Amino acid sequence: MKRDLYKVIELFKKSLGNTLSDEERQEMDVLLQDASLRKAHEELLDEAFVTGKFKEFESYEYKPAFEALKKQVYRSRFRRWMAWGASVAAVLILGFMIRENLKLSTGGQVAVNREIVPPGETAAVLKLADGRTVVIGKEPVAIMENDGNVVKYENGQLSYTSVNTVEKELNNELKVPIGGECHVVLNDGTEVWLNAGSELKYPVAFMGKERKVELSGEGYFRVKKDSLPFIVGVETGDITVLGTSFGVTAYRGEIGYTTLVSGKVSFTSKNKESVILSPGEQAIVLLSGVVEVRAVDVEEFVGWKDGKFVFKNKSLGNIMHVLERWYGIKAVFKDEDVKELEYTGSLERYDNINTFLRLLEKLNDVHYEIKEDVIILYK
Repeated sequence: MKRDLYKVIELFKKSLGNTLSDEERQEMDVLLQDASLRKAHEELLDEAFVTGKFKEFESYEYKPAFEALKKQVYRSRFRRWMAWGASVAAVLILGFMIRENLKLSTGGQVAVNREIVPPGETAAVLKLADGRTVVIGKEPVAIMENDGNVVKYENGQLSYTSVNTVEKELNNELKVPIGGECHVVLNDGTEVWLNAGSELKYPVAFMGKERKVELSGEGYFRVKKDSLPFIVGVETGDITVLGTSFGVTAYRGEIGYTTLVSGKVSFTSKNKESVILSPGEQAIVLLSGVVEVRAVDVEEFVGWKDGKFVFKNKSLGNIMHVLERWYGIKAVFKDEDVKELEYTGSLERYDNINTFLRLLEKLNDVHYEIKEDVIILYK
């Protein structure tokens, strides 16, 4: 039977933290009738078992947050660890469930060619209104536009400062390559975080009765409140706001998503179909042009901006598609059923991809080989 893995993890967290409601306790009793889940629960109650798992994970390239997590486990009463150690529990539970439901092989030869694949970093190419191009990377940059306004890049942020009165609209284009990201503050104070493989076209200074930019790819917008509407034009339509925070995924040829974090936005498709979103809602534009609205966990779609990839019941094929852009790699699956494995959990965006791959292998779900920029996954 296919279960809601996210719900299972939440119930396990609350059970081990003694915070289940009466209704949730009944749900937990039902879950524990499943032998594989009962075994998982029992082993999570076994301090020696989980301490051993932590020791196994010590060879991974986890960030200081994970180091703090380990220290806290050793210091405090064990059963309190689930209040903040949910990611480890998720890994263990998913490992049990996937092995039970998909009957994956626990054998197999350990893969070779283990190159380290680092995460992406700040990288972009800025095309100025006069046609000049500027490479954005680690070094500070200061450029003066033809109208006298100044563009600066420092401390990971690109920003615009008006020193002259703007007489005509000049546009800049910011292109972020695969394996890159960029944070830009527009002239009106609106902030935009661009993900890998994205392009943003925008005025050096806004003029007229609206503030409009054009996006291809993925961006997170924190729009400065103003009487003038702010419009994000994408391949499938226009997103209109006054002041709000939202994420947009609009890669060419793929299903588009507009996810509202706060405020209110309207989305109008090229077919003139219009919907209004409230916080926690998402507009989906299918390849057919049809627009649908659904409630979502917004972190799953905008968590990348804060350094996390969040996946909820996502296939390994979908996960690797997301990681391909950030790490600049190509994923190849030798076994099609490995591509369909489902996972729920979060990944640190700034870890090497090897952290995730070693975790998959440690759970005996998949093995992998790395050959230059190609990652081969198999049983």
